[in-house]
Amino acid sequence: MKPVDSVSGESADHKVAAVFANETEAQRAVEALSAQAGLDHAQIKLLSPGDAHQERQLEPESAGIWRTLVRAHIGLGLLGALSGAFLFFVLFSTGIEFIRQSAVMAGLVLTAIGGALGLMAGGLMTLRPDHARYAQAAQSALKKGEHVLTVHAHSSEQLKAVTSELQRHHARIVRTL
Repeated sequence: MKPVDSVSGESADHKVAAVFANETEAQRAVEALSAQAGLDHAQIKLLSPGDAHQERQLEPESAGIWRTLVRAHIGLGLLGALSGAFLFFVLFSTGIEFIRQSAVMAGLVLTAIGGALGLMAGGLMTLRPDHARYAQAAQSALKKGEHVLTVHAHSSEQLKAVTSELQRHHARIVRTL
């Protein structure tokens, strides 16, 4: 379960794609993950080159992505604005003459700049650059005729267990942060 104060709106923030040359090796890894790592079958997906809706299986939480967009922008935008206002109060209290002479304008500008930086951080969080590498590697492998095992881990402990188990199977692993 995700904490309420998390910026991400997805139930599985950690994703792993393991590339296998054939389906037999990939199926062995699925069985080992189910037994060893204690994952639900819903967290593990085996993709074959001819499967339909591969993109949806790689990123199944479209509603979670929208929740991430809203949470990240609102949360980080407010945090940035508060940081800008805090910076104003620190500068004002240190006696910087420029800030003291135009206190209202300086307060508004610093708060707005902080908010804008927070919104940009929210946008970066929503773009999820770490997920692009994961999705591109999986799609490229599927185009080459390889099989891809995707795992959607709910915690960093599950991610570690999955990664160590997949390394035992000599899979090429790509994961998100």
